[in-house]
Amino acid sequence: MTKKTFAIYSKPHGNQSYDVLQKVIDAIINQGNSIVLYKPLYNIICDKISTKNIFDYFDSYETLLNKADCMLSIGGDGTFLGTLPYIKDSNLPIIGINNGRLGFLANTQIDDIESALNNFVTGNFNLDKRTLLEINSQNETFSKTQLYALNDITVRRTENASMLSFKVEVEGEFLNNYWADGIIIATPTGSTAYSLSCGGPILTPDSNSFILTPIASHTLTVRPVVFSDKNIIKVKISGRSCHYTLGVDSCSLNLESTIELIISKAPFQLNIVQFPQNSFFKTIREKLMWGFDKRN
Repeated sequence: MTKKTFAIYSKPHGNQSYDVLQKVIDAIINQGNSIVLYKPLYNIICDKISTKNIFDYFDSYETLLNKADCMLSIGGDGTFLGTLPYIKDSNLPIIGINNGRLGFLANTQIDDIESALNNFVTGNFNLDKRTLLEINSQNETFSKTQLYALNDITVRRTENASMLSFKVEVEGEFLNNYWADGIIIATPTGSTAYSLSCGGPILTPDSNSFILTPIASHTLTVRPVVFSDKNIIKVKISGRSCHYTLGVDSCSLNLESTIELIISKAPFQLNIVQFPQNSFFKTIREKLMWGFDKRN
């Protein structure tokens, strides 16, 4: 059996997280595999758990490249999203181990870690290729932030600011001026996240579509729009406020309202490991509690 190297990324919170990390590390070492640990994580846990068998460390895309066969994200979906800047276009597959709450992306339970590792090493899994969003602008400050999103890109008013107007063009054709607190551009993966809570539809991962969902629209007839992921979207913001908040998954920053945003499909995909017992439909049934009504 070919041994593998697993990269571990996590954000420990409390003693329970340390116990989970130790369990994952022990399972990897006991099966004869190697570990590449997220360096900032090591700095926090080095005196709390046993890390004597750690093979190497990473703290950037460059320091992880070609060092691991798989990424393990230990936490919730927010932690899972945090792995993207370290994976990018490397095609490194990722397993989400749920130590959080909902867990649409992190759908492998900690009690199943040993079987999950064994299934990966033996090739008993499928790769679920997920589409990403890419965002660009001519602004120099903007270029320093994360360019890719697995879930969504949001543009919204800053705290205590008045509503904004979002002029949206799709493939060069004017779509609408959205008077709202913000708008969300979501992938099929992100359709079960922020967009869903704002009234957007659920898309299957292979839908080849994006969703534009307004946040607290001031026009009652405005509804979410689903369009091809081949389309290029341009967003221009105006309003009494000079700034707005841009969210790219879990990363956010304030930008000037004069900046035009260009949003499109990223030139690569993210490889999510899916084991035989998991599926998208099973996940949404369980996480959204479909069928829990005794009438079903």
